[in-house]
Amino acid sequence: MEQPEITLDMRASALSNPNSWLYVIDPAFAPDEDVPPWGLVGAYPVDARGQIGDRFRPNLDYRPSPTALRMPPPANRLEKIIQLIHTRHRPQAALLPVLLDSTLLVYATTPTDRTIVGFPNSAGKIMIPACTSTTHIPQSWPAWREIQGHDLAPLLNGHPLALNPDGPITALIPAERLGSRSFAR
Repeated sequence: MEQPEITLDMRASALSNPNSWLYVIDPAFAPDEDVPPWGLVGAYPVDARGQIGDRFRPNLDYRPSPTALRMPPPANRLEKIIQLIHTRHRPQAALLPVLLDSTLLVYATTPTDRTIVGFPNSAGKIMIPACTSTTHIPQSWPAWREIQGHDLAPLLNGHPLALNPDGPITALIPAERLGSRSFAR
């Protein structure tokens, strides 16, 4: 983990609190907000003169917020849950119900194309690409169309679903997970 940048406000706080620790809090929390243990990035020691020491101590239980990771604001509920899973604020199992109830954007050769197209990854395994919003559609796609997650699941023919294949945050879901009885409609 990189050491957080020391700001002028942090230096002023350290001068006012010698012989203590300067705690760095995730930017998702307001200054007057109660911060859970996982919201603490870590701490710098402050010496008797109120100077901040060099040895930053990271909090091993820290879970960065999407804000801290400078993730783009989510465009919809699906993107929000993907970000929360990526930042360990939700379990991976939380994705499937939201995915099945969401509108996905899939590759199409023309605006009227209704086929589901897969592409090989670097290892030669066929993946079905889908995007969570227009922001994530690769420029190389000639067209795209909307489909509900629960309508797409049975059309995967055993191939995994690759969400937002060009990033910044992607998810790879095995077809059998999408078709399991616990999540199918």
